[in-house]
Amino acid sequence: MRAILLCAGRGTRFRPVTDRIPKPLLPFLNVPMAAQHLRRLDQAGVAQVAVNLHHLPEEVERVLREEAPRAPELAFFLEPEILGTAGALRNAALFLGGGDFLVVNSDAAIAPDFAGLVARHRASRRAATLLVTENRHPDRYTPLQPEGDRIAGFGTNRDRPLLYTGVCVLAPRLLDRIPAGETALVADLWQPLLAEGREEIGFVLHDGPFADLGRPGDFLRASLEALARGGPFPAGAGLFDARRRVLGGRGDVDAIDSVVADGAAIGHGAVLRRTAVWAGTSVGAGARLENCLAARGRIPAGAHYEKALLWAADRSGEAVALDLSGLDDDSHGFHSLSPRR
Repeated sequence: MRAILLCAGRGTRFRPVTDRIPKPLLPFLNVPMAAQHLRRLDQAGVAQVAVNLHHLPEEVERVLREEAPRAPELAFFLEPEILGTAGALRNAALFLGGGDFLVVNSDAAIAPDFAGLVARHRASRRAATLLVTENRHPDRYTPLQPEGDRIAGFGTNRDRPLLYTGVCVLAPRLLDRIPAGETALVADLWQPLLAEGREEIGFVLHDGPFADLGRPGDFLRASLEALARGGPFPAGAGLFDARRRVLGGRGDVDAIDSVVADGAAIGHGAVLRRTAVWAGTSVGAGARLENCLAARGRIPAGAHYEKALLWAADRSGEAVALDLSGLDDDSHGFHSLSPRR
């Protein structure tokens, strides 16, 4: 079986971080998200994977070749103009058209049962089988309406709506149905398919955690939930201290409920609480970070930040504190914050 890993998104909800780091390479639990998906596909026996590229394409290709050297054979499809979740499949149709294929969004925290999903799809002979979960926020995520073991509609919010996780299996006969240009799976493929009434879309309920990582606050919340569960953590994430619920970093760092990358520098007396610190970040001596995502830059000695995204445009500069969008509410904007010294 083949698959396509969708990596072309601009990551607008995660700006300004994604202006420099493409969203598929954001280090969830210390490992780039796209690399984690490639390893899972490899473990599921997927031999060849298409990867679509648009935003910072050279960086995505370089890191995936370095981070997943034993991953499936990769074929990269550059999109000079972004083509959307359906258009990406049309662009890679010659690669994908030999049989049923998997589609995986690179920006979600999920460990799917690929084998079980494919088996259900093949047994049903349906055009598509979506991996779904409970939709707790149908006002934010498109609600899917189930009827038996199939999807009866999109965008209708009746009892027990479902949420598409970004993982599905599609039959190759659908590729010819995708219009040219920038198109989306729901609006331009699945909804017209249901409207015609000649094909069915099935679904499988995902058994396990799932999180959308589209905003910085979502990213931190999903990291903290993984720590609370005690894993599992991806290969290369670092050691996990179950007592303090700390993943990675040195054992002498004063941290609780935190993720610390090997490439982060933590100064003497710094305190981390419910915080993720990425490589390329330097936390000054005596600084205190609570409910923060420290993504890059220098954090001054003695500074105190709460519920902040800490980011510098380059690693040599002092990090600017921005509102941690998505941690407490559904706002999508950032505004500057001032440190408490």
